[in-house]
Amino acid sequence: MKGVHNMGKNLKGREGGKGICQRKDGKYSARYCAKDGSRREKHFATLPEARNWLADAQYEDKHNTVIVASDVTVDEWFDYWMENLICGLAPNTRRNYRERYVQNIQPVIGNMLMSDVKPMHCKVVLNRMEVDYAGSTIKQTYIAMGTMFRAAVSNDIIAKHPMDGVRYTKPVRAVSDIHFLTVEEQNKFLEAAKRSHNYRQYALLLETGLRTSEMIGLTWDSIKLEETYPDCQQNFGIQASDSCMEGGTTQDCS
Repeated sequence: MKGVHNMGKNLKGREGGKGICQRKDGKYSARYCAKDGSRREKHFATLPEARNWLADAQYEDKHNTVIVASDVTVDEWFDYWMENLICGLAPNTRRNYRERYVQNIQPVIGNMLMSDVKPMHCKVVLNRMEVDYAGSTIKQTYIAMGTMFRAAVSNDIIAKHPMDGVRYTKPVRAVSDIHFLTVEEQNKFLEAAKRSHNYRQYALLLETGLRTSEMIGLTWDSIKLEETYPDCQQNFGIQASDSCMEGGTTQDCS
């Protein structure tokens, strides 16, 4: 095998154990032949890591305790999960899952193999959010990550849920702690937002009290501008033919 020194020995010629050798780049290769005839192999920075993995893998194979897809990365599983397993969820839920994954989960564990993810890695994802994110956003990340890994366990991609015992500590703010904008603050916000391509959306949210998800789900048959609010078209500059509305639903005007 390319890059492999002597099977069962390290670079100094010392025995590393059956199924373990040291490569020319210094890493240790551990491999064995599984019951199904396939050869399983992984590389490690240290000899103890290689020995531990080999012992665990051979035990699991012998006792048939787990069937794992050892070469699946977290990125690959997330894409499969999104496209095939939760495609029936509400668009807003799927969008939130993807946003939390791309912004918070992927930078930490996206390139890792699913079988290598441990509770400590999941905890790092949440810990990195403590300073800059609200408790509610950390909760969303916790739910997205937990749901994704739960599906992996149930589909035999991994043997154990890597978030077992993992908790987030930052509390979700109570409604009483939320600061609502005064009319003066709203006007200042809208004045500053005029430079944004999302100005119309911001104005609509403030004027109506709609949630973002409710605004996104609006269709023209739910809006009676001329009958109920004759000044709305002038105030927001909205027309039924506006390019912000496509296919009967509101769209981002970016």
